[in-house]
Amino acid sequence: MIMWKRKLYRIGIGLIFPLTYIFTKTVFLPLLITTFFLTLLGALEYERWKNPNVWKWLLERAGGVFKTHPGKLTGDTCFILSVLLLLLFFPKEIAIASLFFLIFGDAGSGIIGSKFGKITVFPGKTIEGFIGGFIFNLIVSFFLLTFLNLQFYILLSGVLISSIFEILPLKIDDNLTVGLSSGILMWILKLTG
Repeated sequence: MIMWKRKLYRIGIGLIFPLTYIFTKTVFLPLLITTFFLTLLGALEYERWKNPNVWKWLLERAGGVFKTHPGKLTGDTCFILSVLLLLLFFPKEIAIASLFFLIFGDAGSGIIGSKFGKITVFPGKTIEGFIGGFIFNLIVSFFLLTFLNLQFYILLSGVLISSIFEILPLKIDDNLTVGLSSGILMWILKLTG
C-alpha cells in the first residue's frame, strides 16, 4: 500500500511539470514551479540534516510518501533537480518526453516489480520491474507521438535507455539518471537524424 501511495504521489506531483510546459509557450512558468518545489525540498533537506526529530515527525505523518536513505538526498529532491536540468538544458520536446519517462517508468517499474517481481537482477531490481517500466513508458510514447514532433524511434530509444537506467544499481539516484539519460540520447538522435 505504501508503494502505491508513493507512486501515485509522484505521478500527481510529477505531471505538473510536463503538463505546464506543454500548455505554455515558454519555459518560464515550469521553471518557476520547479524553483518553488526545489526551495521547499531544500528546506526539508536542511531540516532533515539539522534536526532529525522534525524529519522523523514529518515521515510519521506523510504516510510513506517520502523514501529516504541516511546521508543522501531524498528521491524527491533528486527528481526535482532532474526536472530543473531537463527544463534548463534540453529542447522542449525532449524535456517533456524525458519528464514523462521519468514519472511513468519509475511508477511502472515500482508497481509491477513489487507486485510480480520474482527474477532479481540487482538488489531491489527485478526483470518484471524493468518490463513494467518499459511497458508504462511505451504506452506513454504512443501518447506523446500525437503532440510532440519526435519520431517514434527517438521516443523508443528514450523508453529503452530510461528503463535500463531505472534498473542499474548506480551510486547516483535513479531520479537523476533516468530523465537525463533519456534526454541526452533522444537529443543526440534528433540532432543526427
